[in-house]
Amino acid sequence: MATTQPPPLQKKTIFPYVASITSGIILCVLAFSLYDATLPTWFIFIFMGLYCTLILLFAMNFYQKKITKIEVTQQQQLSVLRHDVKGLLSPALLMADRILLNKLADEKTLQSAESIAQSIEKVADYLKETKK
Repeated sequence: MATTQPPPLQKKTIFPYVASITSGIILCVLAFSLYDATLPTWFIFIFMGLYCTLILLFAMNFYQKKITKIEVTQQQQLSVLRHDVKGLLSPALLMADRILLNKLADEKTLQSAESIAQSIEKVADYLKETKK
């Protein structure tokens, strides 16, 4: 089995974190505007908004790591599958080439061997394209 290196991890963007913090601030402002409260109650609103924002940030970070791990695993499995399929098709391609090089083969056999070789090469090209 071939050893392959996992693809580079995607760079994290700051947008989800900014969106979470902004949504927490908006929730706090909405709570302030809907609730007529004294100063200590406002602090409770502020800390609850920050607390909810932090929980959302940690949850997003957790799921982002989980998704990245799944993507890396899938890429490794696809790489192994591509390698195995190419390994399974190579004997058929070699036999088709052997038939094509045979001078004594009849015309229909040569056409069939050429068709088989072309089909296998198309599959190999398709597997190369899935790598990108």
